[in-house]
Amino acid sequence: MQKYTPTDDQIRTQFVTSLMNYFKIEEDVFLRSHIDELIRPIPTNRYSEFLRRLSSRDFPFKTGIEKISLIAHELLEEQRSPLELEAHKRGQKLYALMYDLRRTITDERNSEQSALERFENVRFTSIKEANSTQPLLDSLDIEVIRTLTKRWIYDYVSLDRGIFERRVTHEYTLLLLEQQRQQTQPSIATSTKRALMRKPK
Repeated sequence: MQKYTPTDDQIRTQFVTSLMNYFKIEEDVFLRSHIDELIRPIPTNRYSEFLRRLSSRDFPFKTGIEKISLIAHELLEEQRSPLELEAHKRGQKLYALMYDLRRTITDERNSEQSALERFENVRFTSIKEANSTQPLLDSLDIEVIRTLTKRWIYDYVSLDRGIFERRVTHEYTLLLLEQQRQQTQPSIATSTKRALMRKPK
């Protein structure tokens, strides 16, 4: 007789139920969906560690969902590669900057141009830190902005933070991977060239 093995989706569904029961969260399709989304990136073999951290920590003034979110974030950060961490960090930084910029522009009164037009006219290469001459955005940031377009950024930075950060992080990841590939190629080419130049014995 073949042994029944539950799928990862079934294990995750049961884990969401266990978390809701643990924190006495009333059954609700939206809350269940939210908790499922929080733990979805966590591998099922880490669920016991998830529970261990939940039960061994003191979270004053935090709701059950906030506690789940904190532990999920911790475990997710630990399993990310350095490249993924950089992409995520850059994505959060770009979100904060673009959100503040959009809010500042929409608060301005200008009858000649719409807020979108003023946003599209901003020279992102000239944005600098306060009391600094250094540009706030580097060439990688500018490339991501160019790929996404200013219009897309304007629309989504205030519409849905989750979609914005996922898309931006994805673009940073692709560019960082390409940078990494280009950096390793010369060394491979050099070693190949040296091998070819060696005289046979």
